[in-house]
Amino acid sequence: MKVGIAGAGAVGCFYGAMLQQGGVDTVYLTRGEHLRALQTNGLLVVSFGTSKQINVAASDDAASLSDCDVILLACKTTGLETMCEQLSQVVSKNCMLLTMQNGVEAPEVVQRYFPKHAVIAASAFIGVRIERPGVINHSAAGHIRLGRYENKDESAKQVLDDLIQTWIKSGVDAAEPEDVHVMLWHKMMWNCGFNAITALTRRFAKDIANEPDTARWVSDVMLETLHVAKAMGVALPQEVIAQHIALTLKAGEVKTSMWQDMEHGRPTEIAAMNGYVAKQAKALGIETPVNDLLTSLIKAADIRLM
Repeated sequence: MKVGIAGAGAVGCFYGAMLQQGGVDTVYLTRGEHLRALQTNGLLVVSFGTSKQINVAASDDAASLSDCDVILLACKTTGLETMCEQLSQVVSKNCMLLTMQNGVEAPEVVQRYFPKHAVIAASAFIGVRIERPGVINHSAAGHIRLGRYENKDESAKQVLDDLIQTWIKSGVDAAEPEDVHVMLWHKMMWNCGFNAITALTRRFAKDIANEPDTARWVSDVMLETLHVAKAMGVALPQEVIAQHIALTLKAGEVKTSMWQDMEHGRPTEIAAMNGYVAKQAKALGIETPVNDLLTSLIKAADIRLM
């Protein structure tokens, strides 16, 4: 099996490295200084204080993924459609596409671009960032859940099982969920609860969860998100809120992706998180005042960074 990592930032590099460690032929699609560092020095993975240097095949040419059996789409939601357009010219007919984006819309977007291909939806809970070009720092969690999106053919099932077993062999907590839609909304609740608040306060997720005032805001956002999910046909138990907060308190120093985006002057994924919840809530006639407020604040910050 050959796997391509399309948009090999911190998350893509981590899961790609774990596949490579399990013996999978892996190629990384990225750009800029990170690409040059990967081509020159390889990838250095720092995980909970231990380091491992990995030689990698990296390119900025989408054609380098033309013979892949699976492509992990690890780019941001803001760049997903552009990435799909690039890959549509080179993806082989039997290639399967795995989405790793935040939010709940990515599998549907990718399936629209590739209607004849099998799509696998994944949800990764991990704290990892690019320390410097060619170096990623993994500081929290790392488990991944993945399942077939709509497509139920057995060839996709076999590839899914192979990916899961390879990650497990490399020490990653990987498994197939009972329902991919529940899986996506489960992570959506965490993202809506913590991403915007950590980005605005510049504080780690566990610190936000540890302060009663900010923890209350997190709970309120998650409860609004849960109500919208339920109205859209995805039932999650309210206990998930307490579970998310408890796990976050035990986690390492999670510097959320939205905080990192704002710190580096990049567009945020607010439209795919709190903004998506607020938009759907409006259409459904549901009140989501905290999601609305966070969306407005992050959008204002996005404009300021442009």
